[in-house]
Amino acid sequence: VLGVFSAFRETQAFSCGERCLCLGMGLGCTWISVFVKHAVKAARAESIELPEGLGYHVDSLICGVSAGVLNVIIGKSLVKMVLKKDWDQSKGIKGQISTLATAWASILTFGSLAHLVSYCLSASDEVTSKVITKWAHSVFMHMFIVEPMNIAASVAFAVVGAQIWERLTGRKINGPSGDLETPLLR
Repeated sequence: VLGVFSAFRETQAFSCGERCLCLGMGLGCTWISVFVKHAVKAARAESIELPEGLGYHVDSLICGVSAGVLNVIIGKSLVKMVLKKDWDQSKGIKGQISTLATAWASILTFGSLAHLVSYCLSASDEVTSKVITKWAHSVFMHMFIVEPMNIAASVAFAVVGAQIWERLTGRKINGPSGDLETPLLR
């Protein structure tokens, strides 16, 4: 979210629009995972009767596996990587890959938004309230816990990796992973 605001104020290779698409993909993926969790839980409850404690673990296992598969199929990380590379200004295959990544990010963002609205209009108020609350809680957890932890881990691994490389080879790595003076957000 902070990256969107910083890109809005100044022109950057990873533009404000591209950052908004990545944010939209994150929100869309969160909606899809919450919806899949709800749908799996409802389908399992209707088709398979499990003891109370076991049902919770089976739901979690099915949802965890489906979320992992969904992330790979959706390719959120791959799209984000392509959008960060500023290939939209390139001609040839890189420009085409960037256009496809932008199109896919747009489809996922607006498609998941349309699905959310459609689902909320068709489901009961009680179910809608539970699912939207779960989605909002998941978005909060993602933005304020998971993402900061991912950023911290990335920085820590880059710094430690650069120090190990320097000790092994005697040469410093130049760039964002090699020093702490280079800004992380450009």
